[in-house]
Amino acid sequence: MTQGVSALEPLLPDQIPADILAMADQMPFLLGKLSGSLAKETALAIGSLLRVTNTYYSNLIEGQFTEPLTLNPNTPKRSRKELTELAVIHMMAQDALERAVRQHKDLQWEQLFSAGFLKRVHERLFESADSALLQLADGSTMKPGALRNEEARNVKVGMHEAPSWRDVLPMIERMQKVYGSYEEPRQKLLATLAYHHRLSWVHPFSDGNGRLLRMITHLQLHKLGLASPLWSLSRGIARQHEQYYQALSAADRSRLGDFDGRGQLSQKGLFDFMRFMLTTSLDQINYMTQCLDTNNLRERIDRAFKTDEKIISTGIKAESAKAIHILLSLGRVSRSDFKTFTGLGDRYATDQLARLIDMGLVESKTPKARELYPNIPVWFAQLIFPDLHRRFS
Repeated sequence: MTQGVSALEPLLPDQIPADILAMADQMPFLLGKLSGSLAKETALAIGSLLRVTNTYYSNLIEGQFTEPLTLNPNTPKRSRKELTELAVIHMMAQDALERAVRQHKDLQWEQLFSAGFLKRVHERLFESADSALLQLADGSTMKPGALRNEEARNVKVGMHEAPSWRDVLPMIERMQKVYGSYEEPRQKLLATLAYHHRLSWVHPFSDGNGRLLRMITHLQLHKLGLASPLWSLSRGIARQHEQYYQALSAADRSRLGDFDGRGQLSQKGLFDFMRFMLTTSLDQINYMTQCLDTNNLRERIDRAFKTDEKIISTGIKAESAKAIHILLSLGRVSRSDFKTFTGLGDRYATDQLARLIDMGLVESKTPKARELYPNIPVWFAQLIFPDLHRRFS
């Protein structure tokens, strides 16, 4: 069993390959381009949708399927199944933790690597879970927020024997000292990616480490202004889950020789893992950029209004598609302008607007509010964003 903090090395080598640096530089550029193409109100609607997407895929990575249409934090508790309950907890935790990171301006970068932060995030993810979901393989119960050193527990995950429980806290403190010390944005991004693996390798909690890892990475990217609500890292990881686990496993390996860095772990494996994470992130940003391209989006909305049985059976006319597209493009429009955009007479346009509000495609703060806002329920998103939610075997 591994002993001592030196077993973590290399944490982040000084010499980073040029292709990794280039991808790291691309990420804020592409994200800025995506964010800049959307109205604020539309970005908020998509952010709410992507929170569902993130939760859905995070569950899927754990081998658990939760129907995206059921992921509504307002669903009465008595009607939720246990697994859906955990998914809803995850979604609400993400919202609360994002808000905390955003509002606490004095939250320093190094604090996002602290044992206290890890404990709080783990606790927030599992504190409301049903007792059956907290039961471990040996029959004991996982305590949300309790590090392995607090329980004197050693674990083995697949072929990986995690470091001794005695090393957990010293290793977390060592990672905080190194990864939390960077000041330049690109270096912070690279530190976030390297930390994702090294924290996985340490396996700080008895269980729930996968969900914790993805949430911590999300929050660190959020702190850097890179975790836009417009894309989901979990979606990318889930869609390449085998490659993700292979990349983690490869970075677990011991140093391969004199040309594989100077630490005890493989430098090449760590670089390959960082490449995977960057490639996956860029792929997901590009996916949403293509989904939200004006021409592509207009065509998909038109097709949905002409072919989807749910829309047609509700009595919504194909002409209303244009108004929905304009609303998504502008972020908000007046009630009178929306009716004009349908191209229908006032009486028919008023009827269509009422039906669209009832279906959840348009948001009106009050029954007669002057301003209208876009809304993107999950079922509609699955029509206009290709392959948004896909189940894997």
